[in-house]
Amino acid sequence: MSGRLKWYVAAICTAGLLVLGALLATIDLDRVREVPLAIAVFTAFVVLGELVAIPIGHDYRPKDVAVSTTFAYGLVPLAGPGVAALAFVLASVVADVAHHKAVVKTAFNAAQYVLALAAGGAVYAALGGGYQVHTATLPALAAGGLAFMLVNYVLVSIVTSLDQGIPVLQGFRRDDIRLELGTTAMVLALAPVAVVVADRSLALLPALLVPLGAIYLASKGELLAREQQAEAERDADRQRRLTEQEQEVVRRLQDADRMKADLLATVSHELRSPLTTVLGVFGILRVRRRRLSPTERDELVAMGIGQGQRLQRMIEQLLLAARFEQAERGTAPLMAARIELDATELVDQAGAEARARHAGRAIAVETNGSLPVRVSQDVVVQVLGNLIDNACKYSPDRAPVRLSANREGDEAVLAVEDLGPGIPATDRERIFERFSQLDRQAQRRGGGIGLGLYIARQLARSQDGDLLVVDPLGDHGARFELHLPLAPDGNGR
Repeated sequence: MSGRLKWYVAAICTAGLLVLGALLATIDLDRVREVPLAIAVFTAFVVLGELVAIPIGHDYRPKDVAVSTTFAYGLVPLAGPGVAALAFVLASVVADVAHHKAVVKTAFNAAQYVLALAAGGAVYAALGGGYQVHTATLPALAAGGLAFMLVNYVLVSIVTSLDQGIPVLQGFRRDDIRLELGTTAMVLALAPVAVVVADRSLALLPALLVPLGAIYLASKGELLAREQQAEAERDADRQRRLTEQEQEVVRRLQDADRMKADLLATVSHELRSPLTTVLGVFGILRVRRRRLSPTERDELVAMGIGQGQRLQRMIEQLLLAARFEQAERGTAPLMAARIELDATELVDQAGAEARARHAGRAIAVETNGSLPVRVSQDVVVQVLGNLIDNACKYSPDRAPVRLSANREGDEAVLAVEDLGPGIPATDRERIFERFSQLDRQAQRRGGGIGLGLYIARQLARSQDGDLLVVDPLGDHGARFELHLPLAPDGNGR
């Protein structure tokens, strides 16, 4: 039990006990002596009704249809609310004990019935109701019955909401109010009939079970219809979700097919370009070998070698990307031997190799002290080389490319910065996706298949580091930073 539920149950039980004591003090013993048999029969029907209540539970609220309400409220005009409350408490306790309900729930049910009957009896008496049921007292009976069922409904709704942990107002659902109050109203409407029948002949009281059964069937039928409607709505909702999921799957498959077609076209184009050059070079050498000067032959051979190396790099990128994809699926883990190195020396090495590849390009290297890291030398140099090649590709002619190595906290940060067009903030993650290329054809040199940065980041992460794009230090350009964890013993760390 939650704290609020405990307080509520305690308050209702206390109020019910006090009200029961007050009602017992109002019992008219002379009236009891006049109709003892009728009181006994009505009490028996109340007890029997509570024992054999027919459940028609729905959703989170248990609901029972029982003849007890008819005869319990019928005792109000028959012998007064005190007798009615006493009979209802007796029936409730007997039924709850027979059904092995908890003591707290037994006490709450009894108190709830006492309060509901007290409200109904008070309204009935205030409107001039007495021990006789006739046309003039029917409005008082109806008003008392309305008060009885409203108090009962409110008390049950609140305790149910608190027990379920939902807002109290959520327990007052319109459909529930219509069904439960409607059913209770039909059952209570038979209370004056029961009193009139008892006044004529107690033997005729069982005949009231027929209309009570009709009320049960009507309530059950409405509940079944509501459940079928709710199930149909759930089926429709499930079908809608399945349809949306199928459409999403179809869309993704179409996107995948479209991407495969685009990738195939891109890769085919990029591979065909250097291959065409190589084949053209060999064709010229075969057809015109006697008419070419040694210098011309050397130029053609150098051109063929350069395009062959470009083709080789593309194929290696495709193979390496496939290895990373397999590693992501756990089918081919990447293994790279690591040794402790100085990241500053790796930056110097990458800068020297870049100057040899990009003659005429100014490549400046700035370092600031030793940066011990535990990495694979080839991997780090490959990442830096990729970044430098990209910087040279997208930078204006003769624009310098800067390399730097610095310490930031417990990381070594190796940066490559160019003076090219830069990378929009919205594209700074997309460029690391496989086969992703920005629309910068005017600045590109040498083509590519969009795998360089993807491979570079995967290689960086294989060394427990990362590759990021950050704002450049100058007004324009692009700055890539390779973050690597410093070795534990670096500078006393």
